[in-house]
Amino acid sequence: FTAIELLLVVVVIGVMAAAVMPRISRIVAEERIRKLQGAVAADLELAFALANREHKPVTVTYNTSTKVLSLTDRATSTALKTRYLGQSGSFSPTAVTFSPSGGITIFPMGLATAALTVTVTNGNYTRTITVTRAGLVTKS
Repeated sequence: FTAIELLLVVVVIGVMAAAVMPRISRIVAEERIRKLQGAVAADLELAFALANREHKPVTVTYNTSTKVLSLTDRATSTALKTRYLGQSGSFSPTAVTFSPSGGITIFPMGLATAALTVTVTNGNYTRTITVTRAGLVTKS
């Protein structure tokens, strides 16, 4: 091969890579939020299971300053599970919102103090996790 042919091949590969990169970054952002949605949903299901298994109320809270989702024993304030939801974590969301913002308490009988909605966003991609008072966790 001549140098011109090799240069032409390198240029073609460069153009193709430049065309694909924006799509790959969008796919990565969507996949991260999808995985975060699954992880948060699993943590919320775990909170209901822990309350039932341990026969103790479990509090689910999200600290907006530290970006930590916490499952704690309501009586002792002992952390049963924590998950970092900040941008430097493996999921890298740009926004996380909890409604109600104060979190919920789940009682051993399987009822929570309120329904909970968690919204996670990465750029233009948003996913929602909802939990009914009875513990039904749905993702949309």
